[in-house]
Amino acid sequence: MDTVIKTTWNDIADFAVYCFDVNGFRVQARCGDDARYNAQYQYQFTAADVNLNANPDCTGEIMPVRGSIRIHDKSLDVLNSFWFTSFLVRVWPKTDLGMTQGSWNSVDEIRADILRFFGRYEEKVKEWPDYVSPKAQSDVDVLTINNRLWGHVACANYGQEDCFVTELTEHLIIMVDFDASSCWPNDAPPPADIKSHVMGFFLDYLNHFDIILRDSVSEEQLPPLGFYPSRRDEKEIDAEGKTIEARSEAYASESLLKW
Repeated sequence: MDTVIKTTWNDIADFAVYCFDVNGFRVQARCGDDARYNAQYQYQFTAADVNLNANPDCTGEIMPVRGSIRIHDKSLDVLNSFWFTSFLVRVWPKTDLGMTQGSWNSVDEIRADILRFFGRYEEKVKEWPDYVSPKAQSDVDVLTINNRLWGHVACANYGQEDCFVTELTEHLIIMVDFDASSCWPNDAPPPADIKSHVMGFFLDYLNHFDIILRDSVSEEQLPPLGFYPSRRDEKEIDAEGKTIEARSEAYASESLLKW
């Protein structure tokens, strides 16, 4: 189904930015200045006899960036003045997750593959009565965000966490996990009204999560690789009305600011 995105972060463009390459795609994720990130900004997964390997330094899953983001809303101050969600971005070979090879061509295929992945948690569901994991296709929502399909499930104890999955290539997926459990009690399912509120932040984050096929745009249009803090100096204008670049070269370039 199509999802209408309502902007909830007025300053999301001012977040720090982490930008990396993987298998012909340029991926750009917003994050906090204190995010933990991998300074290796280029990855290439290649097919092997049994599995996929990430060359040159990694095999299997990679975790390019993780951290936490404030999801403060003044209307909820009366309940809690500290609203955060942690997030984790991962790239997985489908074979590592028990998913099938080949492109996702239908909503049913997306749901089936996500169920195959979560099948590994079946024992946790048996051992922990409060552990939530999708058991049927109806437990997997499929959302359209920026013309890209994302599968979404609630998982972990009491369904406190939210996992979003999108296909990168026929062999790779990107997974973005959110944990906003600091916003509600940990011994019960999230209150529906608060969960709906934080879901708006999750969707807005993904609305600004850029996945760009490198060959689809010129090199000049691609956001530059690297980690770019949110703290950037403002431009100055000289006596002739010309722009003076006050930012250091380590910070965002003009091409970054367009994304």
